[in-house]
This record gives sequence, structure tokens and C-alpha cells, in this order.
Amino acid sequence: MVGQVNSTPAISNLESNAIVERSEKRVLQASTAFSWAILLGGIVTIAVAVYMVVVSYSSLPWDDGWIQIDPLVNGINPLSLHWLWAQHDDHRLVITKLFLLADLRMFHARQWFLLTSIQVIQFLFLVVLSWSMRVLGGWRGRVWLAGTGLATFCLFCPSQWHNFVWGFEPCFVLPGLFVTLSFAGLLLYWIDAERQPGKPSAWRFIALSIAAALGATLSLANGNLVWPLLVVAALFLGLRRSVVLSFAATGAVTIALYLHHYVSRQAEANAGSFRGDPLRFLQFVAVYLGSVWAHASPVLAGIFGVAGAGAVCAVVLRSRLYIRTRQAFAIQLVLTLLFCLGTAFATALGRSNFGLSYAFSSRYQTVVLLFWCCLGLMLLGSVAAIKRTRVPFMVVQICLLAIMARGAYLAQYPVREARRHGFQLRVASMALFTATNDWRQFYFGVGVKPDYLMRDVPYLQENHLSIYYGDAHSQLGRPLDAVFHQASPDECAGAVESTTPMEGLLGMRALRITGWAWDYKHEQPPAEVIATSDGIITGLAAVGDWRPAIKAANPQITSSYTGYVGYVRDVNPHMAVKIYAILPGSQPSACYIANNTALGF
Repeated sequence: MVGQVNSTPAISNLESNAIVERSEKRVLQASTAFSWAILLGGIVTIAVAVYMVVVSYSSLPWDDGWIQIDPLVNGINPLSLHWLWAQHDDHRLVITKLFLLADLRMFHARQWFLLTSIQVIQFLFLVVLSWSMRVLGGWRGRVWLAGTGLATFCLFCPSQWHNFVWGFEPCFVLPGLFVTLSFAGLLLYWIDAERQPGKPSAWRFIALSIAAALGATLSLANGNLVWPLLVVAALFLGLRRSVVLSFAATGAVTIALYLHHYVSRQAEANAGSFRGDPLRFLQFVAVYLGSVWAHASPVLAGIFGVAGAGAVCAVVLRSRLYIRTRQAFAIQLVLTLLFCLGTAFATALGRSNFGLSYAFSSRYQTVVLLFWCCLGLMLLGSVAAIKRTRVPFMVVQICLLAIMARGAYLAQYPVREARRHGFQLRVASMALFTATNDWRQFYFGVGVKPDYLMRDVPYLQENHLSIYYGDAHSQLGRPLDAVFHQASPDECAGAVESTTPMEGLLGMRALRITGWAWDYKHEQPPAEVIATSDGIITGLAAVGDWRPAIKAANPQITSSYTGYVGYVRDVNPHMAVKIYAILPGSQPSACYIANNTALGF
């Protein structure tokens, strides 16, 4: 009887332990599945970013992108140190200018090299960040998968669409990569020197750190912030005096050269504004940091921004703990957070006078997303270190998946903005092809003054660059039957909605036409729309304007991007003008849409 009584608790304990083990196993399996889901969400984000670049592509430069043409038009050697070092706005864009020059000399200024480079830079940044998690942080398994997924989502999030579809923007994505490499080099030296004091080969990591810091400085003005961070970090890490002096001396010389003959009138004006109204300045910083969470809501964005800044302060206060416990990756994240915070203040110094709406610019989202990515990674690392239970980590994983789901829903808006941006550039290209002086389209679509554009366009024509590379406009002036086969009118649908008289070359009359078109045969918008006058192709139109009302009114149409805008040159009231949708295929065909009766002239 005694043996039976004593065996009961033992059996109960065994059963209880088995239940706990099964429960923990299920939790671990669910957590691993969540990590894979987070990584998958990041991969999908890359696909959306690439899709956005493809559907918004135009080979015509936009806004500051025209500086790649300027030196050649003005007879300046683009490889000269003077042009490469010359200040552009508030920055010295040496590396970006080299990218622009490569696109011009090797790829005919068609922009795709620049746009591809931006994606490659972000991917390299992701590789470095993921590598840091594994090597500097010791992350493995579900923690590393979740961290890599979060980084992927942030680095390729469509909310920063401007920096993805604008060929001028390597300057905005390069600093993050270089700064991360610089901090990683510093920490690798710290780890290596600690293991083997006085090891000469460890200096290669300092060389990497300095080279990457120089790359950041030559990419954008905020790259100068990395130097004081490196010096302070080297001091706190207790590195050798020679290392500290190397960073301090190189940084001092670099910043001194950067500021030599440097002029920033906007920053000077904003500095005066800061002294007079510091609250407004700080409000800009807060909205800037929180803009990714609350589109166009300054109050909500400001709340998130203050919360994010507060979280950074809390993280910085724990820096000594990270150093004492040798948490190299956590130190890297702290330094990156301080870099992002410094960038927010530097941006406010140069842009706060433009108003709070400017803090929501998609260009700035690249830095803001990196800021919140680092905070998210800090949170992941902290909860993963809790040994008692895996539940907190799962809660964080679920929150990340919820954020990704919300991001997936909101992605339609930046994608739409990117497509609109690309469409306006393509419309401007049609105006240039048809020699139509649509000054408003040039100003708002291309982002430069028309006289500036007219000065540079002849160089593009003469050297077959940008939109003039290839035969995109060679069909103008040719008979329709010599270029396209005739398709049945049943294979397409469309209409002309408006016409506006415009001034053409040498005083000839031209028209701006708008409307919509649909390719029933391929169930998509047509490849392009053209116009003919007496059987000769005299007009071109870009397709892809957002027209949700057309889709709603026609159940057979499955896309909202059916609108077109174009130009017809050399028109007069007696010409027989017809509009055709061009259907793709091995032999493209022209499908009739409307005639001069619909045009109304």
C-alpha cells in the first residue's frame, strides 16, 4: 500500500512534465512558423518594390536627375574634380554623380541602370544587416529569420517610393549601407582586438570602418554624422588611443574639406527660425520620425515620433550594459538609431521652414523606416533573450505580422503615386516626341522649368540618349499600314474625352488629347495609343492614367489604369484624324477607337 501511495505523485509529475514539454514544443513550432511568415512577408515586399519600379518606369530624367546632362551641355568635363565635388543643394554627391555618369556614358541615360542600382544597394544593405544579426548578434533560427524578415520589410517598404522610382536617389539609399558597414567594422575590431590584443590584422576592420564612413560622407550631407559617432563609440568601447585618433583625425579633415566653401542659405534661415521658435523645429523632428505610422496626420505622427525618440533615449541609457555584456549587434543598432535621430535634426535644420507637410515626404521614409527597423530589432533581441517562456517573442511576432498586413493594404497608395509619377513623365515624353510645347506638363511632369528642359533636350536628341535611344518615336510621320496591322474594332474599346489646342513646332497647330482605352484581346490596357491624320501617324499618347470610374462602369475591364494622354501634331479642321489602340504581339496591331468627330474640331 505504501508503494502505491508514493508512486502516484511521481506519475503525476511525469505527466505534468510531458504536458509542459508538448506545450513548449507546440509554441516553438508556432513561433518558427511565424518567423517564416515574417520572412515571407519581407520577400513579398521586395516583389512589390520591384513591381512598382517596373510599372512606373520612364527613361526621361526627373527634377534633379537632369544634372547628369548639365555638364555636357555646358561643356564641362563630368569627370573633373570640380564638378564631382561641387555642392548640389545642401550636399556633395560625389558617388551619386559617378552613378549618373555611368548611366550616361554606358547606358545612354535611360535610367534603368540607376533604378536597378538602387534596388541592388538596398539588397546589399539587407545582406549586411542580416549578416550583422548572425555574426555580431549571434542570432539563429527563428530569431534570425524574424529579424531578417523585418529588415527586408523596412528596407523595401513601398512608402519610400520616391527613392525607388527616381534615378537620382542612390544618394538617399547609400548612407544607410555605408554607415552600417562602418559601425560593423568598428565592432569587428573591438571583438578581434579583445580576443587577441595587439593583433596587427585587426586594423583591416578600422580601414573598412573609415572607408565606409568616407563613402557615407560622399553620398549625402548626413554622412558627416558618422564621424562623431565613431569617435564616441571608440571611446566608450575602450579602444586604443591610436584608433580613436584615427577616427578623429580622418573625420576632422573630411568634415573640414566638406565645409570648405559650403553654403546653405536654407539651413541658415532655419537656424534663425529655430532660435526664434524651437518648438516648431522640434515638432518637425517628431513628425518626421513618426511619419511612417500616420500618413498626413501631424498630431498622430508627432505622438509616434516622440515615443520613438523616447525609446532611443531608453536604449542609449542601456549602452553600458550592452558593452559590459559584449552585445555587439545591440551596440550597432544603438549607433544606427543615433545616426537616424541626427539625420532627423539635420533635415529639420534644412527643411522645417517648408512646413510640417514636408516631413511626410516619401524621400525621408528611407531613414525613418531604418529608425523603426532598428527599434524593432532591439525589441526582438530583448524578448528572445527571455528564457522563462517563448510567449513574449510570439506576441512580438504577431505584432510584426499585423504591421506587415497593414503595410500590404496600404501599399496600393504609394504604388499608385509611383505609377502616376511615371505616367506624367511618359506624357511629357510624348509632348517632346511630337514637338508640342506643353509647358505645364514639362514643369509639373518633369520637375524642371521649360526653358531649362529645352536647353538640354537637343543634346539628348543629337546623342540618342534617354527617350531618344532606340526607335520609340520612329513611327511618327509613317503610314499606319506600313507599321501596324489592322485589328478588329471588337478587340478593343475606348473613347476620347477631351481635346485642348496647343502650340506646336514652328507655330503649327497641335492638340492634347485625353481618354481611355482597353485591349479586350489581352485583357489589359493597350501598349500605347496613336493618332493618324489622313492615314499618317501624327500623334502619340502614353497609357496608364488611373481611371477607377471607367473600370466601375465596365465590368469587363479589370484594371483602373486605362487612361491615356497624348498629342497630335500638325492638325487642322479639314484633316481626318483617327485614334487607335496598339495591341501587343509578334506583329503589333492597331485597333480603331475614335475619329475626328469625337475630337470635336
